[in-house]
Amino acid sequence: MMNRTTLSPAITTPLFLKGLLFARDSRWTSTRNLITSLYQPAHLASLIPTMHHYATSFCHTISTIQRNREDVPFSELSLRLTMSVIGKTAFGIEFGLLNDDSSGCCNDDDGSCFLRHLIYSVTYLKMDLSVSTTLGMIAPLLQKPCREIFKRIPGTADYKLHQINQQLRERIDAIIAKRSIEMTREHKDLLAALLNARDTRLDGNLLTDSHVRTLAVEHLIAGTISVAFTLSMTVYLVSQHPEVEKKLVEEIDRFGPRDLIPTSDDLHFMFPYLDQVIKESMRTYTLAPLVARETSQQVEIGGYVLPKGTWVWLALGVVAKDPELFPEPDVFRPERFDPAGDEEKRRHPYAHIPFGIGPRECIAQKFAIQEVKLALIQLYRHYVFRRSPKMELPPEFQYRLILWFKRDIILRAIKRGSD
Repeated sequence: MMNRTTLSPAITTPLFLKGLLFARDSRWTSTRNLITSLYQPAHLASLIPTMHHYATSFCHTISTIQRNREDVPFSELSLRLTMSVIGKTAFGIEFGLLNDDSSGCCNDDDGSCFLRHLIYSVTYLKMDLSVSTTLGMIAPLLQKPCREIFKRIPGTADYKLHQINQQLRERIDAIIAKRSIEMTREHKDLLAALLNARDTRLDGNLLTDSHVRTLAVEHLIAGTISVAFTLSMTVYLVSQHPEVEKKLVEEIDRFGPRDLIPTSDDLHFMFPYLDQVIKESMRTYTLAPLVARETSQQVEIGGYVLPKGTWVWLALGVVAKDPELFPEPDVFRPERFDPAGDEEKRRHPYAHIPFGIGPRECIAQKFAIQEVKLALIQLYRHYVFRRSPKMELPPEFQYRLILWFKRDIILRAIKRGSD
């Protein structure tokens, strides 16, 4: 089952249709092979100083906010962090979202406006926002003509999405055009790889300008919203469990001085409890509600015959709360992922697959985990966190291709000693 099913909301958002997420067959294979080199261990290790720099700026921004008020809009700041990282590492641009004078709130600066547009475009990938999206689930052939009508009517969801996508497209095209002019051999990031592939392949249709644009948007989304969600939920969950916080802080402190930047090997071997905390956070609040596949040939699973072309949806959140796989599934207990523990040894290897599984698993998962680890290490070197009384419980989510919050995660940051 190599191909993904293409959901109706994605068809309503054509900006996403020519990227890696919904590519099929040979198009998917060639595109993935092109991008894979950017996520090799040596390249990821070279990004650590950049990620650490922005994690440090993240802490400085929290400090600046605290001079004026107690509450930290943590999920909003996490978006600013992750967009800054992906902007620099994948596109070589500085969005300026973590400036020392940042208030931590969306304003009207260029980077913040771009971030709002990006979030809205992904928020739209739900099942309930427009006439054309709803119609696409019932009568797919009518979705496109319906969208063409409603996107011209101000006030409709299709109209707003069209306007947002147009502005996103213009901003991405400007970034691509600027890089095309300034391209040098020193550029080794995602955008350089895409432009080189576009300009050097014999088959000029293999990677067109529209493919480059869509792949750029995909990486902005994957590198921003998904990582920010994981970071926000991890800090929130740790703030609710002092015994977990104590063990985590002790492990981070044992590593060394606060200005010591972990290497790739350090991240892999020196923070076992941090690994467990992140895994348990991703189990507790599963980032992607569904893994969607389409059978490429007839297959039998569990006694059921699935014809070629059958849509198969795996609900990861349901698997993550199965008490046979995860005893006391509603309890936040990172130790369940201790590799030396009996529970982890007994568990099916595919019980915890937050990044998907098989050839279609998330290509950037190591990038994401590296960024989350570096951010958490830097945060807990300087702070511990508590839920703000202004934050409503329990956290509520908008369900789409990936989760996001209905309301911000709002925390209070408590400075640790020696700051």
